[in-house]
Amino acid sequence: MSTPDTMTPLLSTPWVDANGKRLSVKSLPGLSPELIENLSSAYPGIINPRLRDLLASCCGLADTELGHIDFTGACFPKEPCSVLRPCLTIAIDDAGRRWVAEVGGQDFLGPVWCVFPDPQVALHISDNLQAFLGTLHEHAHRGQTLAWLQELSATAHLVWAHRRALALRPRGAYHADSEIRGWLASLPSDAYVYDLRQPSTVRGWPYGVAGPSARLYRCGRLPVFAVAGSPMEGWRSGQPKTTSPVHPVAAHGLELELPSALTGRRPRRLQPMHPFRRRRPGKSTVRLVHRRADVSSAATLSRRTCECA
Repeated sequence: MSTPDTMTPLLSTPWVDANGKRLSVKSLPGLSPELIENLSSAYPGIINPRLRDLLASCCGLADTELGHIDFTGACFPKEPCSVLRPCLTIAIDDAGRRWVAEVGGQDFLGPVWCVFPDPQVALHISDNLQAFLGTLHEHAHRGQTLAWLQELSATAHLVWAHRRALALRPRGAYHADSEIRGWLASLPSDAYVYDLRQPSTVRGWPYGVAGPSARLYRCGRLPVFAVAGSPMEGWRSGQPKTTSPVHPVAAHGLELELPSALTGRRPRRLQPMHPFRRRRPGKSTVRLVHRRADVSSAATLSRRTCECA
């Protein structure tokens, strides 16, 4: 079954809400053979036969809650995160999140990632474009797109908050998996590895963990990433200014994967006393003052006696 056939219900059928009211989402018409050929020249090796068939029937969706979704990648600038390339940026929403679909690994576009600018976290959304559109359609039908976006934002904040606990060191992970052993051996000693191959885990990696000078790596086309560089800025930076409430589903999913040590309470830190705020003297302080006064008086009296003699 071809790509257009499997996506027909999502692209040709009007989107409606739970009450049967038609939504504003519209399918954009397909491209002419000349335009598809121009795209093939602009993106050599990216426009495969299945993508050609898709673009011939539909080139995107308009008026979704993420904005315009473009299957050609021509409406948005190139994805700056190099380890996700080759890819197409299919949408950039009002919050500045980039929705990126990889190309070249399979017939469909995908996997699809949501790259957050703040916190600097990339979340795995779906395995292919069809699954992504199905998820978006389902949430739009139920009127839950905003709640879904809030959940994704909460998950990104949790990944960033636990960026140290989710990281693996290459030396520690070297003997764990023969599939990536050679790649682990090629990483620099200051690398931190994030393995997102297990679907049950929170599939997000903090690409900005080492600050602006970070060096990013990826094991082929596997969802296994590494970040190298000085982690001082990334480790010490706290939660970003734009925060969102923690969604209980996202929090529960992350707690299942994190070490139990993270669930314990941190020891309470004693606050230092303000230098200009004096503590009211107690009985022990008064006694100490009196003792010092007695010693001073005795010393003065002894000195005067010696002078008279």
